[in-house]
Amino acid sequence: DMDQEEVAYIFDKYHLISAPVIEAGGRLVGQITVDDIVGVIQEESDEDILALAGVSDAGRDAGVPGIIRSRLPWLVINLVTEGLAATVVGAFQSEIAQLTALAVLMPVVSSLGGNAGVQALTVAVRAIASRELNASNSMRVIWRELFVGMFNGLAMGGLLGAGAFVWWHDWKLSAVVTMAVLANFVVAALSGILAPLMLERLGRDPAVSSSVVVTFMTDFFGFLAL
Repeated sequence: DMDQEEVAYIFDKYHLISAPVIEAGGRLVGQITVDDIVGVIQEESDEDILALAGVSDAGRDAGVPGIIRSRLPWLVINLVTEGLAATVVGAFQSEIAQLTALAVLMPVVSSLGGNAGVQALTVAVRAIASRELNASNSMRVIWRELFVGMFNGLAMGGLLGAGAFVWWHDWKLSAVVTMAVLANFVVAALSGILAPLMLERLGRDPAVSSSVVVTFMTDFFGFLAL
């Protein structure tokens, strides 16, 4: 009755060639061999990759309606979350109208944070799937991703800030851009690692909905920080 992903994990952890299959009373009813597990590992890996993008394996021969049903719901959810992020822009319309450079820089800041969040998210989902990330070592991984996010945020913020200064010759704008990128990278790192951990704790597949959460967080705080 064991889940096939759990069986694959046991084979990998203990380097098994084969394993017995027993019924509830303990009687031997068959065996699982390593060649069976190779297919399971490939199947689970493909499933996680597709889930990160919010789609299912429609297959080469799938029809258009089936593909639409697998993708459209996540796009609708993404539209709702992006609408919430856009409220930040609406709240600061007058400031943006006075300094048009903000309208140019806001999508750059949010996009950089989104990419950083996806990096942290991908590492976290893979670590959870391979049982490398659990409650006992989660704090160490969170701190590691936080420091990586801070360093990368300073580096990318410095580059974008320097570019903003060359273009607009405003050191205050340059400093604000640098700090906004740094803040968004910190949010990206934390959401990228915490979202899958919390979903996994709630018994949900962290690969399925984490990307929507991370995208919302980086867009919302990217706009807000700038």
